[in-house]
Amino acid sequence: MKKYVILCVSILGTLCMTNSTVYGQQDTVTTETMDQQFIDKAVNLNRFKVAVASQAIERSKNDEVKQFAQTLLTDHKRVLEEIEQAAVAKKLILPEKMDENHASILKSMGELSGPDLNKAFKDVVIKSHEDAIALFEMGAGQNGLNDPELKTWASEKIQPLKSHLESARALDVDAGQAVSEALSIL
Repeated sequence: MKKYVILCVSILGTLCMTNSTVYGQQDTVTTETMDQQFIDKAVNLNRFKVAVASQAIERSKNDEVKQFAQTLLTDHKRVLEEIEQAAVAKKLILPEKMDENHASILKSMGELSGPDLNKAFKDVVIKSHEDAIALFEMGAGQNGLNDPELKTWASEKIQPLKSHLESARALDVDAGQAVSEALSIL
């Protein structure tokens, strides 16, 4: 439990720092740079969600967590492919790897197991979807992305992100835990 609390504080601090860059640099950014920054952040968020979902599928013993993680994996792999295709078509540069903040969170989650892993998964998925919704709403907004196709695409992704967020909030990370613990005693 102590590891879970430390991880949560670390995750929230890191994601808050990441989220502040979504809003803070809006006024001084050129339109081309805005599109590039959107691609960078969207790719990083989706790579992170794919990795977190893969980790939950592999390591969680909670069927509800695994099922939701599979949905996230499928959906965010598709979105990641769409982003990558759009970036190539628009001659924007894709980040080579996941950013350090998200990689650090993923590494910390790798040290968790059981209920702590499930709780961290839920918290991380909620926060990353809140960040993604903010990013995509900003991109789709009046002063958002310059490229009209990217702007339309970002707008179309907001509702699925909100749906994932609501599903994450409703996720019962304790379901099946008592059964698993009882079986482990036998």
